[in-house]
Amino acid sequence: MGQSLLPVTDPIPGYRFNVFLNDMIMGFQKVSGIGSEMETEVYREGGLNTGVHVFPKAFEKERTLRLEKGTCRGEGHLFCRVGARLEGPLNLVVMDHQGNPLKSYLFTGLVVKAWEVGELSAEQSGILTDRFEVSYESFVVNK
Repeated sequence: MGQSLLPVTDPIPGYRFNVFLNDMIMGFQKVSGIGSEMETEVYREGGLNTGVHVFPKAFEKERTLRLEKGTCRGEGHLFCRVGARLEGPLNLVVMDHQGNPLKSYLFTGLVVKAWEVGELSAEQSGILTDRFEVSYESFVVNK
């Protein structure tokens, strides 16, 4: 049989990552909302019954990054300032088990959209968390 032309690589683990904003390193438990989506418009051409034409539409949806971390004592987190525009890019770096970068996501045009304190419950023990939502204008995937 023939050999595969695609290189065989292990999947990237999703549990080792750091978030950088300018010169600050920020630790988070969870990060979600990374993605890109394009809305399309379908056009049926008269007399053509075998298919349709598909055209991309302008972006109309907001893109939101959701971040979660344990609450700490002291001053509030930078992302607690709802409505603030954050200067500089946010860089999310995913690392291997030895701490070497495997992939990074660079977000620009950041605005803090929401901040929420996690659930407080007298029935179970757990870590108090802060949840943040940050809108971003664009992002680039590196590596």
